[in-house]
Amino acid sequence: MRFSFTDDHRAFAAGLREMLAVHCTPAHVRAVWESDAGHDPALWARLSEMGVLSMMVSETFGGMGGSAVDAILLFEELGRACVPGPVIETAAVAAPLLTNADQIIACRLDGSPYVAHAHVADRVLTVDGWLTGGTATDVHGIDGGRRLFTVDGGSVEPIDGFDGPAAFDRGALATAAYLVGLSEAMIAIAADYARQREQFGKPIGSFQAVKHLLADALIKVEFAKAPTYRAAWSLATGSPDASRDVSMAKAFANEAAYRTSRATMQVHGGIGYTWEADLQLFMKKAWALMRAWGDTTFHRRRVSASVLARADERMND
Repeated sequence: MRFSFTDDHRAFAAGLREMLAVHCTPAHVRAVWESDAGHDPALWARLSEMGVLSMMVSETFGGMGGSAVDAILLFEELGRACVPGPVIETAAVAAPLLTNADQIIACRLDGSPYVAHAHVADRVLTVDGWLTGGTATDVHGIDGGRRLFTVDGGSVEPIDGFDGPAAFDRGALATAAYLVGLSEAMIAIAADYARQREQFGKPIGSFQAVKHLLADALIKVEFAKAPTYRAAWSLATGSPDASRDVSMAKAFANEAAYRTSRATMQVHGGIGYTWEADLQLFMKKAWALMRAWGDTTFHRRRVSASVLARADERMND
């Protein structure tokens, strides 16, 4: 298999990175957390205007009709900027189902009793269909840009031909890509800190131990990219192994985010967890998303089940 991104894919991602560098700085993210909104309508409007949120929405309904391959680099960039709000739920999970590209969607598909972003969503996508109405109760959560709620009551509208497992896979894949970008951002933040922080008259970034910490984390991130891109291709082409490939991607991305958060926290020391440090915004987002859309154990078991099933098939042929 030969696979590479087109110039258009890379140009779109570069344009998104430039926009987010101005309109979604760590200061912006912190302000969203402090407001308890967990969502920035102004940033959402910019993402919508660029076509990021409607990349996978059908052209019939005002979207761009793109595939997972077209969108995967965009989710990396969203993660690199720690973008708050229901971007994964709206732009990846629900997008192929939307007849209105301007809707904001929350999801309850991964077996969790909690619904992230329920307070700003127009509708909630569940395994039984669209949930509207109901009472949302805030249960907080570690990530101020991904507020969690329980939702009681409401009415459910079934969706003809809805493929719940496929929707779950889109969420897991987008989260994997988001975690890759988030991990790269954490490494960049720690590297900048290491160049400025001095001990024994030298920047701590000149010490081998610090270099090794960040190099090991970067290796984990680079190893997560290939399975993430492969999973995007599998989903886009309807591969029968798409779910296995998505689980490979999420498991690798979870591991990369875990190692990166530990390494970058160690570089910063205790100050990295304080509210004033930008790193804590990215770490908490990583810790929340590592458990969303299936944790590492769940996805490793799904890969194992797929491999063993394939082995059984070959033995019985």
